[in-house]
Amino acid sequence: MRREKYGVIELIYYFLVMLSVGLFLIFPIKLDTLRNLLTVGVIFLLVLFFPILIANVKRFSKSAFMYALFVLISVLYELYRASNIYNYSLLDIFFASRQYIWIFLFLVILYLFNNTDNNMYKILRNTLNILLCSLGLRTISWGLYTFFKIEMFSSILREYGDLWYRNEHSIRIDGTPLIIIGILIATFLYIKKRETRYLYSLLVILAYIFFVNQTRVLAFSIVISIVLMFIYSKESTFKFSKILLLGLALSFFALGGINYLTNLIDSSLMLQDRGLGYRYWELDYYINLLKNGNWVNGVGVLTSTNLNSSFVLYGNWITKMYLDDLGFLELFVQFGLLSIPMYLYPLLKLVFLIKKMSIKCCDVEKGLLVGILSSLVLTSISMNVFGIQRSFSLAIILAIIFYYDYKLKHNIENQVCDG
Repeated sequence: MRREKYGVIELIYYFLVMLSVGLFLIFPIKLDTLRNLLTVGVIFLLVLFFPILIANVKRFSKSAFMYALFVLISVLYELYRASNIYNYSLLDIFFASRQYIWIFLFLVILYLFNNTDNNMYKILRNTLNILLCSLGLRTISWGLYTFFKIEMFSSILREYGDLWYRNEHSIRIDGTPLIIIGILIATFLYIKKRETRYLYSLLVILAYIFFVNQTRVLAFSIVISIVLMFIYSKESTFKFSKILLLGLALSFFALGGINYLTNLIDSSLMLQDRGLGYRYWELDYYINLLKNGNWVNGVGVLTSTNLNSSFVLYGNWITKMYLDDLGFLELFVQFGLLSIPMYLYPLLKLVFLIKKMSIKCCDVEKGLLVGILSSLVLTSISMNVFGIQRSFSLAIILAIIFYYDYKLKHNIENQVCDG
């Protein structure tokens, strides 16, 4: 087997992926510290990469540059407004801009793809492997505490400060920013490569979502997206997968899945969980902030590190109004009308690419884009892909979008599909 070679840019990228999925939380480090390191690392990589970008500008889709420029201008404009409204210091600006800085990493990932499928598979595969390592450690930490009340890797258990409970008996651990794109990558590589290791990766992530993360919207959107990806795949793979999924479903119910689903439904109906009611309260609060013309430009990029901005995030100073619970509205509250093209353009681009991939041998690639599109739309209700818990995944999503955009625009569809 040929030994893979890694360049400096690629190695730095993998290190940043490790930071983004909280791999270093096995040490007594706070999540916010990792996010700060991630931001500094991304800035360093972008500065290092800029001369390479200029020298290789023809290898990128023009749409990629246009979108990057639009997002950059939008973020700078809203940061400028917020600085004036809330009297931000330079440190406040740094904290407020972190998740938006990470997005521009998509240009680096595009460069690493190098317009070849083998390079793209390599980058996606290694990204998936890093995610799986993180989920493995998180599962160990969750299992030891859930069944034996042993705290191992407390920085993972208490990633957001306190233990995160679904109910009085069950704790939850976040799935990292890459869990959605990770399972879509695993599904894509399984269908494309027909290698069982990717099927195992898919099942491991799916089990993590249902039992460790326990996020209803995430579980629903992922199942729908995976089903759509298989529907768009080649017929033989789909037939095999139907038999496999049927077997898994029977095993799930035989092992007590009915009780699990009953508890999940009860929770959704707020018999055990008041989360939906609280979310409605948050929604009402932030919609009221958009009155008196604030919906045009938004309220600016918010950060809890600034006292004035915290007043907006906390409302009555008693209970924090979690803006990141509200999906697309989180972006709209801060960016106003600018949020619409920011969020809508990648979705429209996906629709355009899906329609253009009309030849039969592109079914697997089309399936990947359909999976990404459906997950973005379905999760937008309560998960903002531009938010601090998701934006690193947006960099990978944008890289995939503009990778296929470049290839299709340059009439090399055979390379797109046959890679």
